Amino acid sequence: MTLEQYWTILVKQWRLIIICFLAVGAGAAIASRLMTPLYQSTALVQGVVKSGSSISDYTSLLASDQLVQTEAILATSDQVLREVASHYPGLTVEQLSKEVTSTPKLNTQLFEVDVLDSNPTRAAALANDIAKTLVKQQLQIQITLLGTAEGDLLIVQPAQPNFTPVRSNLLLNTGAGLLAGLFLGILLAILFERLDTRVHTPEALTALLNLPVLVTIWRARSPKKEDVFNPTGHDLNVESYRILRTNIGFLDIDKPLHSLMVTSAMPRDGKSVIAANLAIFMAKAGKTTLLVDADLRHPALHDLFGLSADKMGLSNAVLAFSMPKIPAAEFSKPNTYASHRLYPTTLPAADALTATNLSLEPFVHSVGIPNLWVMPSGPLPPNPPELLDSKAMQRLLRVMADYGVEVVIFDVPPALGLSDVSILASKMDGTLVVVDVTRANKKHLKQLKALLEQARARILGCVVNKQRHSHHDSTYSYYYTDEQNGRRNHNTGKMNSPTVPENVFKQPEMQNGEGDHRTQDVNFPERQSS
Repeated sequence: MTLEQYWTILVKQWRLIIICFLAVGAGAAIASRLMTPLYQSTALVQGVVKSGSSISDYTSLLASDQLVQTEAILATSDQVLREVASHYPGLTVEQLSKEVTSTPKLNTQLFEVDVLDSNPTRAAALANDIAKTLVKQQLQIQITLLGTAEGDLLIVQPAQPNFTPVRSNLLLNTGAGLLAGLFLGILLAILFERLDTRVHTPEALTALLNLPVLVTIWRARSPKKEDVFNPTGHDLNVESYRILRTNIGFLDIDKPLHSLMVTSAMPRDGKSVIAANLAIFMAKAGKTTLLVDADLRHPALHDLFGLSADKMGLSNAVLAFSMPKIPAAEFSKPNTYASHRLYPTTLPAADALTATNLSLEPFVHSVGIPNLWVMPSGPLPPNPPELLDSKAMQRLLRVMADYGVEVVIFDVPPALGLSDVSILASKMDGTLVVVDVTRANKKHLKQLKALLEQARARILGCVVNKQRHSHHDSTYSYYYTDEQNGRRNHNTGKMNSPTVPENVFKQPEMQNGEGDHRTQDVNFPERQSS
């Protein structure tokens, strides 16, 4: 990971780091308050071996060094500690041994006798008593065994009471606790990020998939249709869908995209709403747009646009294009799938399959939005992959390409676990991946990208859906303020800016006098009655 990625993790997990920093620091402070303070006193003892000559030789120096190490060990022996403990009522050898340490000082003839005790005066007294007892006992041993003293032990620095505790130092312990908490918080932040399977931000999504994020769709106030479908006015997502429409237009200026499919890794990521709203905003920009519900398992577009469930749609069209001599009305019958093999299957030559002899008109429906037509799913077939991979589907796609619409948007099923997307991917000019950042899974997203690449799909980028609002985000704050101002002015009957005349997007009326939202160069029919 790069330094920038680590910094991103720390910024993202700052709450966890602060909690650990304060919690461990406070814990260390409380523990220091509750602990009994200990004070240390030190007596400094020198060990010297007497030499027979006036000048100390090398052997004497070695002997002095060995003497210092030996006496440092003897200073904490039971014999010395037992005599010292006898001078203090209630003090046992075991208790004293836990308070005393003795350490030689490197490359010197000195060693320390250190005592830790809850009373600073007694700590100094014990250290001096141990040093004196050691000197006395060693002198007696030498005289008894040798009749003379070959080495001297001298107390060169008696112990003095130290009234600053060396343990349970509130300031020192609290500082150490804060540093330990900070280190712990950083470690936990990095660990949680490594173990976290979710993708929470557009930046994390780009880093994971190496795909551009074309737009961020803000989380609506509720999942109700009126809050997510066809945003208008000062809704925050109006500008988001405009940005998405513009970014798609800039992806290939020389050769504009004609067919586009919208998918996601898993269900309930909001792909159908994204596809529907993108089609609406494409149509509002003046592009003749056909929206196709190619999710033949759980279609949703007919509900969004208020179309009857029995409207003829994609599945009917595919069957019709496999049997062009059969009247279109026959393909709306419930038993069509059971009986279609009885019909003749002779077809025109491939180069003759155009809008003149195979029409989309029975299967597309006007939805009251200028320049937009919807082809619902139609009756759900038992074998969606076979239907989508059929020659009839290929003929249907060729007719769509020649039918005069500028953009065809396909709402397809979620990619993982189904072959539908793989079948259609290579037949589309581009693919949009919808990612719900409130529930996105890194593993699923990687699998989705691998699947689309294997199917030779052209992945245009990602649409981050349901991004939670943050008033600290400058982009959101700008549009949030605009939305609030719009609502306020709406309540007072005033507008911030001039309104667009209502007749700007109206289409010319048909010669028969019935209102129609078709453009004149496309032969799509009126909305069929149920």
